Amino acid sequence: MQAADQKSVAIIGAGIFGLSLAVALCDKNYAVTVFDRNAYHENGYDPGDDYAQAASVDLNKIFRASYGTKLHYQRLAMESRKAWVIEDEKRGFLGANDANGGRLFVNSGMLRVQPTNHLDTLEKETLANMERDGLRDTQFVKSSLDDRERAENLGWKAKLLDFDIPEASPVQTFDAVLDSLAGFVRCSSACAYWYEIAVAKGVKFHFGKKGAVESLVKRPSSDGTPKDRVTGLKTQDGVIHNADTVVVAAGSFSTQVLPELSYHLESSAGSVASFKIDPSQKDLWEKYSPEKFPVITWKATPRNRSGKDTGSIYILPRTPEGYIKIGFRGIKFTNFQPAPEGTTFTQDGKWSVPLPADESKALPEPAVYAIKQFVSIFLPEFENIPFSTTKLCWYTDSLDNSFVIDYVPDFADKSVFVCTGGSGHGAKFLPVLGEHAAEIFENGDRSTSYMRSFWRWRPEAPRRNGLEDGPGGPRDISGAFA
Repeated sequence: MQAADQKSVAIIGAGIFGLSLAVALCDKNYAVTVFDRNAYHENGYDPGDDYAQAASVDLNKIFRASYGTKLHYQRLAMESRKAWVIEDEKRGFLGANDANGGRLFVNSGMLRVQPTNHLDTLEKETLANMERDGLRDTQFVKSSLDDRERAENLGWKAKLLDFDIPEASPVQTFDAVLDSLAGFVRCSSACAYWYEIAVAKGVKFHFGKKGAVESLVKRPSSDGTPKDRVTGLKTQDGVIHNADTVVVAAGSFSTQVLPELSYHLESSAGSVASFKIDPSQKDLWEKYSPEKFPVITWKATPRNRSGKDTGSIYILPRTPEGYIKIGFRGIKFTNFQPAPEGTTFTQDGKWSVPLPADESKALPEPAVYAIKQFVSIFLPEFENIPFSTTKLCWYTDSLDNSFVIDYVPDFADKSVFVCTGGSGHGAKFLPVLGEHAAEIFENGDRSTSYMRSFWRWRPEAPRRNGLEDGPGGPRDISGAFA
């Protein structure tokens, strides 16, 4: 039973952001209830579910601390890495033990392959910040003889791979940096684990129709201001759930739940394809295992004059089921549709929203082309093999690639809080994101979180990170699969 002085919080979204914050707020003695339209209590966050659309529901996501000049995210990643290791140790996975693919964080290393045979600007920025935090010895530059020798001494040389630059004469190889701190997290498994933690701590969950939010419940503020106060939410089964504060942590659906977010966020899709290896293919099974093969990222094109990195593509080691996942984020696709009347920000009366799950299984041609080019260079054994699966993975991009975690000033009495805007790099922070968000939830501008200034509500910030493009541009695939 909720104590009389215990404040209630309703969180919309049971993905990475919602789960992490739910556990952290519960630890601070809030009465927390989480709502989600997906039946995660039944499917265990299974990424193979036909209706799985949330970015959190995925086989794996990259773990990295490489962030160029963004030292704050580098430090948050290192804080999170320590927490992942502790959680795995609690679960009996010590050292490199990954029996039956049971670890949540796998330290496979990550090879950051450069666009050319030289280090690019972003890589130099990353190495400078690694040096600043005393982590340079964890990074191995392929073109550095000293680094190669150090990699050999520390057992990392086998993952410092060479890849030929196509059509280069004389033959040249891409330069690369092997990051021994990096690897991947088993995202769906981690969500299922945090869900169990939350339940054990007393967090309540409503899934399916009982968890699908129809609307926020509002009333005029009692302090005489024109702002409304949100008093709870209404679910599709017609039930009204009262709460002192409603938190929107709904990923790529956040703007649809709370249109006031439409200036800050945009739903966009990365392109994901996979190949599947059968255990009987012993050479491939061994070669692409996490023990032998690192995560690989490649910037096919150097950073352009506006500072954007284009052509970004990656691959992860095979899963215990045999899947090799390839992701393309060089073009973040949008789906512009008419926005509801009264939406606070639109572009030509439109906003981008996720395509339905059944329309998110085919990839746009530019993504297919980019992935096939990547495969021809980095996965030659699969060059003429059809993809096993393809899908559009819908994220929520913020206007500057930083999360949005703050109270919404459009509503009175701190009745609405947002925790969203993962921008394709939030999953790795699951163990610690909620602690920082809960600290901001409790203390606002007095928060001691070093992420406070980066995650605040920021209507004065210019719309960048692709959000300036709008409908009708090369990223907009609305109607493409009609």
